[in-house]
Amino acid sequence: MIQVIVAAHGKLAAELVNSSEMVFGEVEGLHGVTFVPGEGQDTLVEKYEAIIAECDPADSVLFLVDLFGGSPYNAAARVAAKRPQDDIVTGVSLPMLLEVLDAKDDAKSAEDLATTAKEVGVMAVKSYRKPDETASFSSAEDTAVASSEDVEPEEDNTQYDPNGRMSVNLLRIDDRLIHGQVATSWAKAVKCEAIFAISDEVANDELRKELLLQIAPPHLKAYVISVDKAIKVYNNPKYASRNILMLVTKPEDAVRLIEGGLRIDTINVGGMTHKEGNKQLSDAVTVNPSNVEAFKKLLDMGVKLSLQKVAANKPVELTREKLDSIKF
Repeated sequence: MIQVIVAAHGKLAAELVNSSEMVFGEVEGLHGVTFVPGEGQDTLVEKYEAIIAECDPADSVLFLVDLFGGSPYNAAARVAAKRPQDDIVTGVSLPMLLEVLDAKDDAKSAEDLATTAKEVGVMAVKSYRKPDETASFSSAEDTAVASSEDVEPEEDNTQYDPNGRMSVNLLRIDDRLIHGQVATSWAKAVKCEAIFAISDEVANDELRKELLLQIAPPHLKAYVISVDKAIKVYNNPKYASRNILMLVTKPEDAVRLIEGGLRIDTINVGGMTHKEGNKQLSDAVTVNPSNVEAFKKLLDMGVKLSLQKVAANKPVELTREKLDSIKF
């Protein structure tokens, strides 16, 4: 296993670890090391070595630290100098940490994982005015972010199976649509080729649409489209067998998708933030009367509803009894 030690001045490392758990849940092999006034390099070395002593001797360590030449880096270098399987990356940030956690189980070595960390450390730095002007280790053609207009199929003479449909790997209700959890853990967990963020309101809001497309993973195509357009594209044989992650903001839109022909057995209920008058359904989901009726209709359609905030969490079935217990 590759152990990941995050170390930085003050309590930054501990808070980065806490923030990462909001996306991934608790991750085995992740450690945060604080560095507060009164401590020195020797203290940090002792903390690092205490963590390593609790790990399997065959494990390697990737240190993610804040400043090149700072005490967390220098102490890590003293440890890594005696352990050729370890590596260190500076400039730790939340995007870097999330990508490292997402990739660490597949990485062959700490050095391999360090390459991922460095790439993301550069690519994650963007400005609002020029979001696409980013230094990148990958070529421009590797980045595929599309607008909703690109979903419209072009005319061609190819013969397609008239019964072909898209393969929806996951339909998730999440009123934030594309965000950190989706861009990292969910996209990888369902092995999708593209993300459809489906909302009539957002599709007609150019600013919100632009912001969502900026957040999408660079290796996936992302689209912000209306419910009607999603139904049209799903039923177009040209796109048969494409593996899609579909996101909607509310269960009412999931009902519309199914009524429009979408074939789905289970819907993931991820996050519906609190609004005035809503009732708490779970720690991440609040509902209004219309939402409850839509959830019940989905159950009547034979769809299983699964409450699951992050991919690492165990899904909890949303039952009719639970919905009936909600009183307004």
